[in-house]
Amino acid sequence: KGTLQEQVNMLKSQITSSGAAPSVQISNLKSEIERLEGELSRSSINSSSTGGSVPGDYVSTKHQLLAVQSQLEQTQEELDRKFSETTQYNNMKKMLGKKNEQLKEIRSKLRRYEPTDD
Repeated sequence: KGTLQEQVNMLKSQITSSGAAPSVQISNLKSEIERLEGELSRSSINSSSTGGSVPGDYVSTKHQLLAVQSQLEQTQEELDRKFSETTQYNNMKKMLGKKNEQLKEIRSKLRRYEPTDD
């Protein structure tokens, strides 16, 4: 399996070289974070019982966890950016804008012909 550092480095290289969809990368990163958090909690339990060199491992594991979480955030931002650049998204945004303008016009006509008693 290797050390946690090797595993994180392997994950980093997989993310950068992978041609997988960002959503697949996100789910993989989430599972990796859960695994690292589990290892982190186990190491903290072991450190309280053994008192050995585990505090150093705890710190390195915590840094690795933060690095993976940072990668997850970056991948999510990239996915959001790619999604907002799609033709379907832009078309839907234009359609919603047109419908909102139509609603404003209809409301103003309704107020003109049927004023409310406030």
